[in-house]
Amino acid sequence: MEISTENEQQQATYLDPTTLLDFESLPIQKLVHKREWLSITSKSELIEAVYNFVRDEIPYGFNNKLNLTASQILAEGYGQCITKTTLLMALFRAVSIPCRFHGFTIDKVVQRGILKGIGYKLTPGQIYHSWVEIQFNNSWIKLEGHIVDRPYLDKLRGMFPNYMGSFYAYGIAVLNFKNPPIHWMEEHTYIQKQAIERDLGIFDSPDSFFTKYPGATAREKSLVYRQFVQTSINKNIQKIRET
Repeated sequence: MEISTENEQQQATYLDPTTLLDFESLPIQKLVHKREWLSITSKSELIEAVYNFVRDEIPYGFNNKLNLTASQILAEGYGQCITKTTLLMALFRAVSIPCRFHGFTIDKVVQRGILKGIGYKLTPGQIYHSWVEIQFNNSWIKLEGHIVDRPYLDKLRGMFPNYMGSFYAYGIAVLNFKNPPIHWMEEHTYIQKQAIERDLGIFDSPDSFFTKYPGATAREKSLVYRQFVQTSINKNIQKIRET
């Protein structure tokens, strides 16, 4: 009985709202209702619907803060690894899919191409990164493929039509540029995994990650980032989208 109670408590933790995972907020609840996600009876199809929404309808772009709430990220309408992970987690919990946060650092090579010149030189060698892990069929499935939207990825593939194999730039770090594992097929998805440097551990929520690693928000607080780096990255991403 004690083990069962402990498991139930742990399970509840992976479904709880937090300050950042504010899925009980009106904007999140309106989205869930509008998309009719709660009427999807297949767990796999439900995961796919929520995952695809965050991957493709929340475009890849850099927010001026990492510790935004899910409703703030939804309102901004774009995000990067940590912010899109926060939103995806909130939406999963809103539809009763248990999930947790896995933190990392990643080599800045992943930003080559969307960040150039002095901005790239001023960027730390390692930057903070994350993905979502969900409980599915008694396993933890790692989801990272939601970070970069398919329209942007399609534009990149159009820029490099003859490129084969591994690719490390423009927000991507994969072994198979032509067909990266970004689609929900009831297994792990990845888009930046190959650039990971350090494993920072697993957390119940992004809130607990930021509590342990308050330095994760330091870069975004700097004037250099807000006035130059973020603006430059987002302009370069937009140029790619418009090609």
